Amino acid sequence: MSKINDFIFASNGIPKLENYVNLTAFRHKLKAGNVSNSATPGFKSRDINFQKEFDNLNNSGSRLTGTTTNSAHIPLGQHNSRGPKVDDTKVQTGEINSVDIDKEIAEMAQNELLFTIGARLLQRKFEGIRKAITSK
Repeated sequence: MSKINDFIFASNGIPKLENYVNLTAFRHKLKAGNVSNSATPGFKSRDINFQKEFDNLNNSGSRLTGTTTNSAHIPLGQHNSRGPKVDDTKVQTGEINSVDIDKEIAEMAQNELLFTIGARLLQRKFEGIRKAITSK
């Protein structure tokens, strides 16, 4: 079953698109939290390096990845069980917090577009698989 699964899904790039959509959803939650805390004294805005985290999820970074031979082993290097590294923006002296509301709203809009593109591409991949299965 694993070989069929790998052939149907992995060869079509579906896992990469899944990672892409999940990462944009995670970033959207961070940005929404920043906006909702724009008036909170001392709040540090949070974000991720999207490209770096996407590369890490898809093992295209420069670090080596260890291979486990047993599910009880601890994974080494890049692996999906590690959450994205979230960076906090330092609060500047004299500022109430580090949230720039205009920047956050613009980045949320851009992130929404990225999510929509990823979701549509994923939808088209599944439509292609469905057509291949149901065609005669």
